[in-house]
Amino acid sequence: MLHFAKSAPLARSPVLEHDGFTTPDSSIICRYLDQAFPENSIYPDDPQEQARATWIEEWADTKLVAALAGLFSQIFLNPKILGEPTDDAKVQDIYDNLLPPALDYLESIVPEEGLLIDNQVTIADIAVVTCFIQGQYADFKLDADKYPKINRYLDYTLNVDLVKNRLKQEQEVLSGMVS
Repeated sequence: MLHFAKSAPLARSPVLEHDGFTTPDSSIICRYLDQAFPENSIYPDDPQEQARATWIEEWADTKLVAALAGLFSQIFLNPKILGEPTDDAKVQDIYDNLLPPALDYLESIVPEEGLLIDNQVTIADIAVVTCFIQGQYADFKLDADKYPKINRYLDYTLNVDLVKNRLKQEQEVLSGMVS
């Protein structure tokens, strides 16, 4: 079972409970699941491709998440779930200072077509796409003219049946939580 726990060491991080084992943090959970279910690996076999994939995951888990999850927290989570006000100064700081370098970097590494690493779904894609999903809940709109490669990449990845079906389930859960 996967859930979020305020009592987790990093607060509000996801926590996985599986076969009597519990671990927090999305990166650790992904590594654990990859080892527990190797037939569905999200880490490339090639060491160089694996290094690229884990670098992108680490980058997304710090820089991209700071921007898009920051918007999610300020515009969606705080006011709609937690009943806390949006900090407009934080939102403006995200738009002015965090998003531009994050999007510029991502635009520079997204391929012209396909997925991020060797045209297979990897931890890199999962890390990047989940940030943009959080951004969607905050009504973030990517400037498709300025970031055409990211736009193409998101059009492709967010329309994969697996992702669309999961998002539909997630939206149903979240709509039940919003007051």
